[in-house]
Amino acid sequence: MKKAIINIMLLICTMAATAQEFKFNHGPYLQNMGNDEVTVYFTTNKEAFSWVEVTGDRWTKPQRFATMFAGQYDAYTKENRVRITGLRPGVKYRYRLISKEITKYQPYSIQYGDSIATTWEEFQTLNPNQKSFTFALTNDGHDNPGKVKELLGKVPLNNMDMIFYLGDMISHYDKEEAPYYAYIDPSVELFAKNKPFISIRGNHEMRGKLTRQYMNIIGCPNDRFYNIAYFGNTAIIMIDTGEDKPDTQPVYAGMNSYDNYRMEQVEWLKKEAATKRFKAAKNKIVLMHIYPKVTEANPDIPEEYAAKELAKHFLPLFNEIGIDLTISGHTHRYFLTEKGECGNNFPMIANDNKSIMLVKCDKKGVNIKITNQKDEVLLDRQF
Repeated sequence: MKKAIINIMLLICTMAATAQEFKFNHGPYLQNMGNDEVTVYFTTNKEAFSWVEVTGDRWTKPQRFATMFAGQYDAYTKENRVRITGLRPGVKYRYRLISKEITKYQPYSIQYGDSIATTWEEFQTLNPNQKSFTFALTNDGHDNPGKVKELLGKVPLNNMDMIFYLGDMISHYDKEEAPYYAYIDPSVELFAKNKPFISIRGNHEMRGKLTRQYMNIIGCPNDRFYNIAYFGNTAIIMIDTGEDKPDTQPVYAGMNSYDNYRMEQVEWLKKEAATKRFKAAKNKIVLMHIYPKVTEANPDIPEEYAAKELAKHFLPLFNEIGIDLTISGHTHRYFLTEKGECGNNFPMIANDNKSIMLVKCDKKGVNIKITNQKDEVLLDRQF
Protein backbone atom coordinates (compact mmCIF):
# COMPACT_ATOMS: atom_id res chain seq x y z
CA MET A 1 0.00 0.00 0.00
CA LYS A 2 2.76 2.41 0.98
CA LYS A 3 4.68 1.60 -2.23
CA ALA A 4 1.58 2.26 -4.33
CA ILE A 5 1.06 5.67 -2.70
CA ILE A 6 4.71 6.58 -3.35
CA ASN A 7 4.37 5.57 -7.01
CA ILE A 8 1.23 7.66 -7.39
CA MET A 9 2.94 10.67 -5.84
CA LEU A 10 5.92 10.26 -8.18
CA LEU A 11 3.56 10.05 -11.14
CA ILE A 12 1.76 13.22 -10.06
CA CYS A 13 5.08 15.07 -9.67
CA THR A 14 6.22 13.87 -13.10
CA MET A 15 2.96 14.98 -14.70
CA ALA A 16 3.18 18.37 -13.01
CA ALA A 17 6.74 18.89 -14.24
CA THR A 18 5.72 17.83 -17.76
CA ALA A 19 2.78 20.20 -17.74
CA GLN A 20 4.88 23.15 -16.54
CA GLU A 21 4.70 26.07 -18.93
CA PHE A 22 7.82 26.59 -21.02
CA LYS A 23 9.20 30.05 -20.28
CA PHE A 24 12.18 32.34 -19.86
CA ASN A 25 12.87 32.38 -16.13
CA HIS A 26 15.94 34.66 -15.86
CA GLY A 27 16.97 37.60 -18.01
CA PRO A 28 17.65 38.89 -20.47
CA TYR A 29 20.54 40.87 -19.01
CA LEU A 30 23.37 42.58 -20.86
CA GLN A 31 27.02 41.76 -20.22
CA ASN A 32 30.39 42.55 -21.82
CA MET A 33 29.07 45.72 -23.45
CA GLY A 34 31.60 47.27 -25.80
CA ASN A 35 31.80 49.69 -28.69
CA ASP A 36 30.86 47.05 -31.23
CA GLU A 37 29.43 44.11 -29.29
CA VAL A 38 27.40 42.92 -26.33
CA THR A 39 26.48 39.53 -24.87
CA VAL A 40 22.91 38.69 -23.90
CA TYR A 41 22.46 36.28 -20.98
CA PHE A 42 19.20 34.46 -20.19
CA THR A 43 17.84 31.11 -19.05
CA THR A 44 14.83 28.95 -19.83
CA ASN A 45 13.16 26.57 -17.42
CA LYS A 46 13.48 23.63 -19.82
CA GLU A 47 16.10 22.44 -22.30
CA ALA A 48 15.81 24.36 -25.53
CA PHE A 49 17.40 25.82 -28.65
CA SER A 50 17.55 29.60 -28.29
CA TRP A 51 18.76 32.62 -30.20
CA VAL A 52 18.58 36.42 -30.27
CA GLU A 53 17.23 38.64 -33.03
CA VAL A 54 18.69 42.14 -33.40
CA THR A 55 17.58 45.06 -35.53
CA GLY A 56 18.46 48.74 -35.82
CA ASP A 57 20.94 51.03 -37.54
CA ARG A 58 21.73 49.49 -40.95
CA TRP A 59 19.95 46.26 -40.06
CA THR A 60 16.42 46.92 -41.29
CA LYS A 61 15.62 43.22 -41.08
CA PRO A 62 16.23 41.26 -37.85
CA GLN A 63 19.61 39.57 -37.72
CA ARG A 64 19.77 36.20 -35.97
CA PHE A 65 22.55 35.45 -33.47
CA ALA A 66 23.10 32.11 -31.75
CA THR A 67 26.03 30.58 -29.91
CA MET A 68 27.96 28.18 -32.11
CA PHE A 69 31.02 26.05 -31.40
CA ALA A 70 32.81 23.64 -33.76
CA GLY A 71 29.92 23.51 -36.23
CA GLN A 72 27.11 23.08 -33.72
CA TYR A 73 24.71 25.63 -32.32
CA ASP A 74 24.38 25.54 -28.57
CA ALA A 75 21.21 23.57 -27.83
CA TYR A 76 19.49 21.33 -25.30
CA THR A 77 20.50 23.76 -22.60
CA LYS A 78 18.82 26.10 -20.14
CA GLU A 79 21.66 28.61 -19.81
CA ASN A 80 22.32 30.92 -22.74
CA ARG A 81 25.06 33.44 -23.53
CA VAL A 82 24.64 34.90 -26.99
CA ARG A 83 27.30 37.29 -28.27
CA ILE A 84 26.10 40.04 -30.59
CA THR A 85 28.86 41.36 -32.86
CA GLY A 86 29.19 43.70 -35.84
CA LEU A 87 27.59 46.62 -34.00
CA ARG A 88 28.65 50.24 -34.34
CA PRO A 89 29.73 52.58 -31.52
CA GLY A 90 27.14 54.74 -29.77
CA VAL A 91 24.22 53.31 -31.75
CA LYS A 92 20.86 52.09 -30.45
CA TYR A 93 19.63 48.60 -31.31
CA ARG A 94 16.56 46.52 -30.54
CA TYR A 95 16.60 42.84 -29.66
CA ARG A 96 14.40 39.99 -28.54
CA LEU A 97 14.86 36.38 -27.41
CA ILE A 98 13.41 33.38 -29.20
CA SER A 99 13.48 29.85 -27.84
CA LYS A 100 12.16 26.46 -28.94
CA GLU A 101 11.66 23.80 -26.33
CA ILE A 102 13.33 20.48 -27.11
CA THR A 103 11.03 17.69 -25.97
CA LYS A 104 13.02 14.82 -27.45
CA TYR A 105 16.72 14.58 -28.22
CA GLN A 106 17.85 11.22 -29.54
CA PRO A 107 20.69 10.42 -31.97
CA TYR A 108 18.39 10.34 -34.99
CA SER A 109 15.26 12.04 -33.72
CA ILE A 110 14.94 15.57 -32.34
CA GLN A 111 11.53 17.02 -31.59
CA TYR A 112 10.52 20.57 -30.66
CA GLY A 113 7.75 21.65 -28.35
CA ASP A 114 6.52 25.19 -27.77
CA SER A 115 8.23 28.29 -29.16
CA ILE A 116 8.38 31.49 -27.11
CA ALA A 117 9.65 35.03 -27.68
CA THR A 118 10.11 38.14 -25.57
CA THR A 119 9.03 41.64 -26.39
CA TRP A 120 11.57 43.87 -28.12
CA GLU A 121 14.07 45.60 -25.84
CA GLU A 122 16.60 48.36 -26.59
CA PHE A 123 20.27 48.97 -25.82
CA GLN A 124 22.96 51.37 -26.96
CA THR A 125 26.60 50.49 -27.54
CA LEU A 126 29.38 52.42 -25.88
CA ASN A 127 31.11 55.27 -27.67
CA PRO A 128 34.93 55.42 -27.40
CA ASN A 129 34.77 59.17 -27.98
CA GLN A 130 32.28 59.91 -25.22
CA LYS A 131 33.28 62.91 -23.11
CA SER A 132 32.07 61.54 -19.79
CA PHE A 133 31.29 58.24 -18.09
CA THR A 134 28.72 57.82 -15.32
CA PHE A 135 28.17 54.71 -13.24
CA ALA A 136 26.54 53.54 -10.04
CA LEU A 137 28.17 51.13 -7.61
CA THR A 138 27.05 49.11 -4.63
CA ASN A 139 28.46 46.13 -2.76
CA ASP A 140 27.99 43.60 0.03
CA GLY A 141 24.33 42.95 -0.67
CA HIS A 142 24.61 39.47 0.92
CA ASP A 143 21.43 37.89 -0.47
CA ASN A 144 19.22 40.92 0.12
CA PRO A 145 17.42 41.79 -3.14
CA GLY A 146 15.18 44.28 -1.36
CA LYS A 147 18.17 46.33 -0.28
CA VAL A 148 19.64 46.17 -3.78
CA LYS A 149 16.44 47.50 -5.31
CA GLU A 150 16.11 50.19 -2.66
CA LEU A 151 19.64 51.47 -3.25
CA LEU A 152 19.33 51.36 -7.04
CA GLY A 153 16.20 53.46 -6.68
CA LYS A 154 18.29 56.31 -5.23
CA VAL A 155 20.20 56.97 -8.47
CA PRO A 156 18.92 57.96 -11.94
CA LEU A 157 19.42 54.61 -13.66
CA ASN A 158 18.38 56.04 -17.04
CA ASN A 159 21.41 58.33 -16.92
CA MET A 160 23.90 55.58 -16.07
CA ASP A 161 26.33 54.14 -18.60
CA MET A 162 27.01 51.16 -16.35
CA ILE A 163 26.25 49.65 -12.96
CA PHE A 164 28.97 47.92 -10.95
CA TYR A 165 28.51 45.35 -8.19
CA LEU A 166 31.67 45.35 -6.09
CA GLY A 167 31.46 41.91 -4.56
CA ASP A 168 29.73 39.89 -1.84
CA MET A 169 26.34 40.26 -3.46
CA ILE A 170 25.78 36.68 -2.30
CA SER A 171 26.94 35.07 0.94
CA HIS A 172 27.93 31.78 -0.68
CA TYR A 173 27.19 29.92 -3.89
CA ASP A 174 25.60 26.61 -3.00
CA LYS A 175 22.36 26.96 -4.96
CA GLU A 176 21.97 27.79 -8.64
CA GLU A 177 19.36 30.42 -7.85
CA ALA A 178 21.52 32.35 -5.39
CA PRO A 179 22.99 35.05 -7.71
CA TYR A 180 19.71 35.43 -9.59
CA TYR A 181 17.72 35.89 -6.40
CA ALA A 182 20.27 38.19 -4.74
CA TYR A 183 20.88 40.76 -7.48
CA ILE A 184 20.55 39.57 -11.09
CA ASP A 185 16.74 39.30 -11.15
CA PRO A 186 16.33 42.70 -9.42
CA SER A 187 18.74 44.15 -11.98
CA VAL A 188 16.69 42.73 -14.84
CA GLU A 189 13.56 44.20 -13.33
CA LEU A 190 15.08 47.68 -13.00
CA PHE A 191 17.59 48.16 -15.83
CA ALA A 192 19.64 45.17 -17.04
CA LYS A 193 17.55 44.44 -20.15
CA ASN A 194 18.70 47.78 -21.51
CA LYS A 195 21.88 48.72 -19.63
CA PRO A 196 24.79 46.46 -18.66
CA PHE A 197 26.21 45.69 -15.27
CA ILE A 198 29.63 44.38 -14.29
CA SER A 199 30.09 42.03 -11.33
CA ILE A 200 33.41 42.02 -9.51
CA ARG A 201 33.94 39.08 -7.20
CA GLY A 202 34.13 39.46 -3.46
CA ASN A 203 35.45 36.77 -1.17
CA HIS A 204 31.94 35.42 -0.57
CA GLU A 205 31.37 34.70 -4.26
CA MET A 206 34.35 32.36 -3.90
CA ARG A 207 32.64 30.22 -1.26
CA GLY A 208 30.38 27.26 -1.95
CA LYS A 209 30.36 24.20 -4.17
CA LEU A 210 29.11 26.14 -7.23
CA THR A 211 31.67 28.96 -7.10
CA ARG A 212 33.50 27.62 -10.15
CA GLN A 213 30.32 28.07 -12.19
CA TYR A 214 30.08 31.80 -11.49
CA MET A 215 31.75 32.59 -14.80
CA ASN A 216 28.80 30.94 -16.59
CA ILE A 217 26.31 33.57 -15.44
CA ILE A 218 28.30 36.83 -15.46
CA GLY A 219 30.38 38.43 -18.17
CA CYS A 220 34.11 37.70 -17.97
CA PRO A 221 35.99 39.26 -20.89
CA ASN A 222 39.12 37.27 -21.76
CA ASP A 223 37.75 34.47 -19.55
CA ARG A 224 39.03 36.01 -16.34
CA PHE A 225 37.61 37.88 -13.37
CA TYR A 226 40.21 40.67 -13.36
CA ASN A 227 40.10 43.11 -16.25
CA ILE A 228 40.37 46.65 -17.47
CA ALA A 229 37.70 48.56 -19.38
CA TYR A 230 37.98 51.93 -21.12
CA PHE A 231 35.03 54.30 -21.23
CA GLY A 232 35.94 57.46 -23.11
CA ASN A 233 38.87 58.97 -21.21
CA THR A 234 38.32 56.80 -18.11
CA ALA A 235 40.08 53.51 -17.37
CA ILE A 236 38.41 51.17 -14.88
CA ILE A 237 40.81 48.57 -13.45
CA MET A 238 39.05 45.61 -11.82
CA ILE A 239 41.13 43.57 -9.38
CA ASP A 240 39.96 40.15 -8.19
CA THR A 241 41.18 40.32 -4.60
CA GLY A 242 40.64 36.69 -3.58
CA GLU A 243 39.84 35.27 -0.19
CA ASP A 244 40.52 37.25 2.97
CA LYS A 245 42.41 34.51 4.82
CA PRO A 246 45.64 32.64 3.95
CA ASP A 247 45.44 29.83 1.41
CA THR A 248 46.61 27.45 4.13
CA GLN A 249 43.47 27.93 6.24
CA PRO A 250 41.95 24.45 6.87
CA VAL A 251 38.51 25.71 5.83
CA TYR A 252 39.76 25.98 2.23
CA ALA A 253 40.82 22.31 2.20
CA GLY A 254 43.93 23.01 0.14
CA MET A 255 41.93 24.17 -2.89
CA ASN A 256 42.93 27.86 -2.95
CA SER A 257 45.97 29.57 -4.45
CA TYR A 258 45.13 33.24 -4.14
CA ASP A 259 48.66 34.35 -3.24
CA ASN A 260 49.84 33.26 -6.69
CA TYR A 261 46.68 34.62 -8.29
CA ARG A 262 47.21 38.09 -6.85
CA MET A 263 50.79 38.16 -8.13
CA GLU A 264 49.50 37.11 -11.56
CA GLN A 265 47.37 40.23 -11.54
CA VAL A 266 50.29 42.42 -10.49
CA GLU A 267 52.28 41.28 -13.51
CA TRP A 268 49.27 41.71 -15.79
CA LEU A 269 48.68 45.27 -14.59
CA LYS A 270 52.32 46.20 -15.11
CA LYS A 271 52.01 45.23 -18.78
CA GLU A 272 48.67 47.00 -19.20
CA ALA A 273 50.04 50.18 -17.62
CA ALA A 274 52.77 50.30 -20.26
CA THR A 275 50.25 50.64 -23.12
CA LYS A 276 49.55 53.92 -24.87
CA ARG A 277 45.85 53.62 -24.17
CA PHE A 278 46.37 53.34 -20.44
CA LYS A 279 48.82 56.22 -20.32
CA ALA A 280 46.42 58.43 -22.29
CA ALA A 281 43.48 57.88 -19.90
CA LYS A 282 42.55 60.98 -17.93
CA ASN A 283 40.93 59.10 -15.05
CA LYS A 284 42.32 55.81 -13.72
CA ILE A 285 40.07 54.16 -11.13
CA VAL A 286 40.68 50.83 -9.39
CA LEU A 287 37.73 48.75 -8.20
CA MET A 288 38.67 45.99 -5.74
CA HIS A 289 36.44 44.32 -3.18
CA ILE A 290 38.90 44.03 -0.29
CA TYR A 291 40.29 47.34 0.91
CA PRO A 292 44.10 47.39 0.95
CA LYS A 293 44.77 47.59 4.67
CA VAL A 294 47.12 50.31 5.84
CA THR A 295 47.42 50.25 9.64
CA GLU A 296 48.62 53.81 10.03
CA ALA A 297 45.64 55.25 8.15
CA ASN A 298 42.91 52.98 9.54
CA PRO A 299 43.96 51.59 12.93
CA ASP A 300 40.40 50.64 13.89
CA ILE A 301 39.87 48.34 10.89
CA PRO A 302 40.82 44.70 11.59
CA GLU A 303 43.99 43.56 9.88
CA GLU A 304 43.15 40.73 7.49
CA TYR A 305 45.74 38.68 5.68
CA ALA A 306 44.56 39.54 2.15
CA ALA A 307 44.23 43.24 2.94
CA LYS A 308 47.85 43.38 4.05
CA GLU A 309 48.97 41.43 0.99
CA LEU A 310 47.09 43.79 -1.30
CA ALA A 311 48.65 46.80 0.37
CA LYS A 312 52.10 45.27 0.10
CA HIS A 313 51.96 44.30 -3.57
CA PHE A 314 49.45 46.65 -5.19
CA LEU A 315 49.79 50.04 -3.51
CA PRO A 316 53.37 50.64 -4.69
CA LEU A 317 52.32 49.67 -8.21
CA PHE A 318 49.29 51.96 -8.08
CA ASN A 319 51.60 54.82 -7.09
CA GLU A 320 53.97 53.99 -9.92
CA ILE A 321 51.39 53.84 -12.70
CA GLY A 322 49.42 56.92 -11.64
CA ILE A 323 46.16 55.57 -10.25
CA ASP A 324 43.79 58.42 -9.32
CA LEU A 325 41.43 56.61 -6.94
CA THR A 326 40.62 53.20 -5.47
CA ILE A 327 37.13 52.07 -4.46
CA SER A 328 36.53 49.03 -2.25
CA GLY A 329 33.87 47.38 -0.10
CA HIS A 330 34.19 44.39 2.25
CA THR A 331 34.47 46.20 5.58
CA HIS A 332 30.74 47.09 5.71
CA ARG A 333 31.91 50.54 6.80
CA TYR A 334 32.45 53.79 4.95
CA PHE A 335 35.75 55.57 5.29
CA LEU A 336 38.13 57.64 3.21
CA THR A 337 41.91 57.50 3.30
CA GLU A 338 43.20 60.78 1.96
CA LYS A 339 46.10 61.05 -0.44
CA GLY A 340 49.43 60.86 1.36
CA GLU A 341 48.12 59.46 4.66
CA CYS A 342 49.98 56.18 4.26
CA GLY A 343 52.37 56.69 1.37
CA ASN A 344 49.52 56.54 -1.14
CA ASN A 345 49.57 59.03 -4.00
CA PHE A 346 45.79 58.81 -4.41
CA PRO A 347 42.66 58.76 -2.20
CA MET A 348 41.15 55.40 -1.20
CA ILE A 349 37.43 54.97 -0.53
CA ALA A 350 35.66 52.08 1.20
CA ASN A 351 31.91 51.94 0.59
CA ASP A 352 29.74 50.43 3.31
CA ASN A 353 27.05 47.76 2.84
CA LYS A 354 24.10 50.15 3.06
CA SER A 355 24.98 52.78 0.47
CA ILE A 356 25.13 53.38 -3.24
CA MET A 357 27.79 55.38 -4.99
CA LEU A 358 27.17 57.64 -7.98
CA VAL A 359 30.37 58.30 -9.96
CA LYS A 360 30.75 60.84 -12.77
CA CYS A 361 34.01 60.90 -14.73
CA ASP A 362 34.98 63.61 -17.20
CA LYS A 363 37.89 65.87 -18.13
CA LYS A 364 37.62 67.66 -14.79
CA GLY A 365 38.19 64.46 -12.82
CA VAL A 366 35.93 62.17 -10.80
CA ASN A 367 32.91 63.27 -8.77
CA ILE A 368 31.59 60.83 -6.19
CA LYS A 369 28.35 61.02 -4.25
CA ILE A 370 27.55 58.32 -1.68
CA THR A 371 24.00 58.02 -0.35
CA ASN A 372 22.85 55.48 2.23
CA GLN A 373 19.48 53.84 2.87
CA LYS A 374 18.44 56.72 5.14
CA ASP A 375 19.12 59.21 2.31
CA GLU A 376 22.10 60.57 4.23
CA VAL A 377 24.89 61.80 1.96
CA LEU A 378 28.16 60.36 3.27
CA LEU A 379 30.34 61.94 0.60
CA ASP A 380 29.87 64.42 -2.23
CA ARG A 381 33.20 65.46 -3.62
CA GLN A 382 35.28 66.08 -6.72
CA PHE A 383 38.57 64.19 -6.94
